[in-house]
Amino acid sequence: MPMEVGKDTSHYDKCRTLMNVHKTRHQKRLFCFSVLTLLNLYLAIALPVKYHLSLIYGKFLQGVTFGLFAFIYSIGLLVLLLFAVPEKPKLLLLAILLIISGVLLEFIHLIAGIPMLILCLSQIPECRQALWIRKQEGYPHFNKRFDEQMRYFGKEYQPDHPLDSVHETKMLDMPEEASPDFTVKPKDEMPEIPDISDNLSVNLKKKGF
Repeated sequence: MPMEVGKDTSHYDKCRTLMNVHKTRHQKRLFCFSVLTLLNLYLAIALPVKYHLSLIYGKFLQGVTFGLFAFIYSIGLLVLLLFAVPEKPKLLLLAILLIISGVLLEFIHLIAGIPMLILCLSQIPECRQALWIRKQEGYPHFNKRFDEQMRYFGKEYQPDHPLDSVHETKMLDMPEEASPDFTVKPKDEMPEIPDISDNLSVNLKKKGF
């Protein structure tokens, strides 16, 4: 099968390079988010609980409850940031809203929340680039050899004879009469079986027995 003529693949290298850059930057940001999450767990949870230890019993329980909610909030935010790659700008927007809400609710300490917000905002240009990449021909592989394999082997199998009406076909009626090869002859037409004992006695008499 001849290869397609006039297909522009000059953007393949640029798109692959941008995707690798986005992946590397996302991993670095995720590492920074993990460090900031640990810092937030100390600032927003450990310190308040430690402070309430010296207060009355009710204040201590209030501090533990607040710390538990802050812990769940921080871990959930970290998991969301794990999947908030540049190809998914809606998850990034949701992460930004959760960071702002967490700071207002004091689940995220301001010292950890501001760097988190800056890291999220720094990803917005990459989201625009990822949106442009998704519209390019050859996404997401951008590989000439892969395109060639898809042209040769990637099409779904199409049968030469459609089988849509197979269930509507009817089976041929089987004949009710038995096959002539297996027909049993009547009793009066059966040949007589010779008596072996009579022939044996005649032969013995001829030999003098």
